[in-house]
Amino acid sequence: MGKYFGTDGARGVANKQITGALAYRIGRYIGQCKNGRKNKILIASDTRISGKLLGDAVGVGIVSSGSDVYNIGVSTTPSVSYLVRKHGFDYGVMISASHNPYYDNGIKVFNAQGEKLEAEIEDKIEEYIDSPRDDLPLMTNENIGRHMPCDELIDEYVEFLVSKADPKVKNLRVFIDCSNGSSSDIAPRVLRKLGVDFEVVANNPDGININDRCGSTHIEHDSEKVQKGNFNVGFAFDGDADRCLALTRDGEVIDGDQLIYLNALNLKKHGKLAGNTVVITVMSNLGLKKALASEGLEYHETTVGDKYVQQDMKANKLSIGGEQSGHIIFLDDLNTGDGVLTMIHTLNVMATENKDLKELVANLKIYPQCLKNVMVTNKEAVLSNHGFKAKVKELEESLQGNGRILVRASGTEPKIRVMCEAPTQEQCDKITSILASYVEEIR
Repeated sequence: MGKYFGTDGARGVANKQITGALAYRIGRYIGQCKNGRKNKILIASDTRISGKLLGDAVGVGIVSSGSDVYNIGVSTTPSVSYLVRKHGFDYGVMISASHNPYYDNGIKVFNAQGEKLEAEIEDKIEEYIDSPRDDLPLMTNENIGRHMPCDELIDEYVEFLVSKADPKVKNLRVFIDCSNGSSSDIAPRVLRKLGVDFEVVANNPDGININDRCGSTHIEHDSEKVQKGNFNVGFAFDGDADRCLALTRDGEVIDGDQLIYLNALNLKKHGKLAGNTVVITVMSNLGLKKALASEGLEYHETTVGDKYVQQDMKANKLSIGGEQSGHIIFLDDLNTGDGVLTMIHTLNVMATENKDLKELVANLKIYPQCLKNVMVTNKEAVLSNHGFKAKVKELEESLQGNGRILVRASGTEPKIRVMCEAPTQEQCDKITSILASYVEEIR
């Protein structure tokens, strides 16, 4: 991780850490016209009040460097990935802080393949951001770039999503929570085109209600609605719709691990699971690993971050991978996680197998898990503290191999994440509380 860029772009409080000046510099750098050729750069944002401020600042930087901006307005992060690759854009920029509160915002940059930007380029952008001088040439006269609205491109993305659905999905009754974010218009449009009977909540963004007691980070608010509404299934997206979680008809949460499992089995059944292998992260539940093994499937394990999952999948030419949080990548379709696409694939499995979501994951036993996030001032100092490391080792040994502890620094926030899996929830809660208290003392 760099000074500004974490595992998912640059992120922080809008107009504090993520300022117009920083956005301008990012735009200036990627807008450079190398070899005399203008770059074509796509920009989108989620529904945050600060989205236009930062998007305009990036755009000003781009056109000042001589490249052209194509702005599709409010859309999803995966739509940027899809459209960049389809139309040969040089870069794509998404203004979003994903699942964070409205007062945060972020800048995600995609390369021409629709993949998260390479670390080497992020490093060069950071050097330029911190440079006391702006040595990049400013274009004048006809060499100044143009700024063009092109929200009609979103229609192409919607059609792409619709094309991935089996006609039988129209037989399902579906509940969706759009988090007052990027999926607020797109997800209902997709289901409407598919002829699905659905109900939608949290699809009236006002700039400050994104992720506010709604969406995948607050899916518990949807459980009763799904049960009472006689829905076959429910889905909740995050703010920029690059991930989703699901709910069974009786309101039970189905996380990313379970969605990966059922979709991987379906791919295997139809001979489409490349390498007989799934890519997961260190945060994936121990139960998922055991369930995959019992089905004769192998897995690769990466550090947390969907960009690392995607890199492993691409390097090994694999079909599916993702994170427990709901970032799931179907690499044959798209180069990044897509919550609406994940919903469609999951609906396809339910419809073609004629099975309830709970039945599809019945053989996956999820180990009880507890995760605590602790705000800190120095993540590296906490992780290198000898006393803390000794306490982690002591508690892990107490599990006697029947569980695990994972401590890591957040890639996007000043937090240490402490996670424990154990045979009982009581054990998880106790161990996590001990370690979280320790972090609070040394932070």
